Amino acid sequence: MSITTTLGDGGSTGLLNGEQVPKDHPRIECLGTLDELTSFLGDAKRHAAHEHTRKIIGLIQEEIGTLMGILASPDSPAQSAPLAPGAPMPDESRLTSWIRELEARHPMRGFVVPGANPSQAKLHIARTVCRRAERRIVTLTRTAPVNPAVLRYINRLSDLLFMLSRYEEEA
Repeated sequence: MSITTTLGDGGSTGLLNGEQVPKDHPRIECLGTLDELTSFLGDAKRHAAHEHTRKIIGLIQEEIGTLMGILASPDSPAQSAPLAPGAPMPDESRLTSWIRELEARHPMRGFVVPGANPSQAKLHIARTVCRRAERRIVTLTRTAPVNPAVLRYINRLSDLLFMLSRYEEEA
């Protein structure tokens, strides 16, 4: 199967359930922003000084893929991604435990300015894209049902990315 199908040449794209929607549909905006986020996370992972950071980012990228599958399937029960049957809904409690661990090591001491080093700066970029993804998901919830766990996960993820950037700042 070729990546070039010409099906999107008219400004629409297909969801996993076969429905065609405009490429600027709120659901597609969510998916595109999450795709952008996972790409920025890949760049941050490549530049991270700490193996712990790289491991966490890799797991997050997999979970974002699951969230994208859920969001691309508006008719699914939203318990797992259709492209990865059995993949559980990512749980924000693991993100919270990582945040707590990093907060204990790196308590807040004032305002953080992005750019201390490449890995810290890249994580801040990912954090801001994550916040945009959250806003896009909120917009989608106004017109379509979205599993609340998706929004909780993305909200918690931006906090984790902030803490990872602080951890990388010390590298």
